[in-house]
Amino acid sequence: MRQFFSTSLIITAAIFAAVSLLADDRLLLAARQGDAVSQLALGGEFFYGKNRKANIALALYWFRKAADNGLPEAQYNFGLCLLKGWGCEKNPAAAFRYLQKAVDKQVDKAAVHYAELLFSGVDGGSFGDELLAPVPPDKEKALEILRKASAGENVPAMLLLARYLFMDAPKHGKELYEMLKIYTAKSPDPDPEALVIYAACIRSGIGGNIPDPAEGVKILQRAAEKKHPEAMAQLAEMIFNGFGTVADKELAVKLCNQAIELDSSRAMTDMGQLKLAGFHTAHDPDGAFILFRRAAEKNYPPAIRKLGDCYAMGIGTAKNHPEAMRCYHRAAESGDSQAMFRLGECYRDGEYTQADPAAAFHFFQLAARAGHPGGLRETGKALLDGKGIKADFAQGLELLRRAAGAGDSQAASLLRTME
Repeated sequence: MRQFFSTSLIITAAIFAAVSLLADDRLLLAARQGDAVSQLALGGEFFYGKNRKANIALALYWFRKAADNGLPEAQYNFGLCLLKGWGCEKNPAAAFRYLQKAVDKQVDKAAVHYAELLFSGVDGGSFGDELLAPVPPDKEKALEILRKASAGENVPAMLLLARYLFMDAPKHGKELYEMLKIYTAKSPDPDPEALVIYAACIRSGIGGNIPDPAEGVKILQRAAEKKHPEAMAQLAEMIFNGFGTVADKELAVKLCNQAIELDSSRAMTDMGQLKLAGFHTAHDPDGAFILFRRAAEKNYPPAIRKLGDCYAMGIGTAKNHPEAMRCYHRAAESGDSQAMFRLGECYRDGEYTQADPAAAFHFFQLAARAGHPGGLRETGKALLDGKGIKADFAQGLELLRRAAGAGDSQAASLLRTME
């Protein structure tokens, strides 16, 4: 949207001159006389071009007037415009202030945006001549706000709550499972994103239920019928591998291609892997690189890592080791544990970069904290050998045991030689 003015929202006399006060324009007259409800309504008319010519600058001016006059709905409207940059520069710090006022006055639709800001924290900023302090993250408060809004059948709030609970499934799995179970049972037309998260709970046993991959497939099918790209991509993976259903490679590839048409990053990455292997599709390294790059541009961490592999080994493109390392770092920063592990290997072995035992330990430890078996193993080995960190035999041995328990055969073999 075109930006008409700065977040100070100084409306010049020239803009006012564009609006004549007609004798029968009672809404404009009431707004100018300070009636907050009229100011909000007038802002809406200017925003949508209803009953008068659209003018985003005037819309924002009247939204702010009504907001500063204490009208909760206007506080939400004005805060959302500041957050999205609709007609102004984006200003999360100022948006947070107005959205907080709306939430405090029970405007449920403000809860999602306010909680999202609160969950991640907000950098400081300015609003006109005023300096706004940064807001530290408060994840628990954000969750409580979303829980309250979800109880009022606010579906967007429930979906955001589900995403946040899923991020820490070991802690919140039971709550997540029960919430989605009730929602999908009660709703005649459940949101497909809710179905996707619920399917993950069902097939993986999140929340303490017995894992049921077959039921997970059925739930994903319901979401896929709504043309939800993530549901289609996940369903394709399960059908391809025969997980919870009869394996059907041809159907899976077809479904994966349909998901790509709907811009699914997961499907692009999966198809890229198939093209690299020439498995149930033509061997096509160039096509794989293109798909990885498309998905990486959408900030999908596994695709970013695989794009790094392409640059590292010259798959579908020229070798470019600095670019490979940039991709690995970017994927690791986005939470991809395999990229963390890959960086550990690079710094340990001096591959694509200079050897750095301390950096290797750092990335192996990050991978270990994310539950990566190889990360657990290599962190344990580093602690045993004192490479990149002070030696700690007891802790190193414990990490090797955890890696072996997670199915790492190298850790199990090493333990057999030690115990």
